[in-house]
Amino acid sequence: MPKTTLPSISEIKKQFPQFSFAENEIFHWSPQDNCVYYDEAELYRKEGIFQLLHELGHALAGHTNYTSGIQLLKIEAEAWKQAKDLATSYGLKISNKQIERCLDSYRDWLYLRSACPNCETVALETEANHYHCFNCMQKWKVPADQRTRHYRLKLVNQLTN
Repeated sequence: MPKTTLPSISEIKKQFPQFSFAENEIFHWSPQDNCVYYDEAELYRKEGIFQLLHELGHALAGHTNYTSGIQLLKIEAEAWKQAKDLATSYGLKISNKQIERCLDSYRDWLYLRSACPNCETVALETEANHYHCFNCMQKWKVPADQRTRHYRLKLVNQLTN
């Protein structure tokens, strides 16, 4: 089977002139800058190209922001679908196993955020970054950015005895 040549960043930039592309330590899409950021050092590996195509997938899907953890998971899955289609156009294949591994990191992040700091019951996100445990009635707030370390700030307990 012949080895597939990875697309170059210049080839991708030329194909998608509607977006800016810039080097960064972290792959990400910025709708404010209309820019796909990428780690140049990772583009020699298939996984780096796949990550670039994933971020480009966010751009092509018009993702701007999210208001809940579930919505974030949905747009991540949409971006991976776009990336899988883009990869095919370059003669590459992103395996479902790799996509699920990436999505699992978001699922794990959502689970950690939703675990009650009081009783560890999985709770409901009642508004953006705010959770409410219906087991012990604890409320807490979590950071919006998925790249931040995980922590939960307890809000004043609303239990009345």
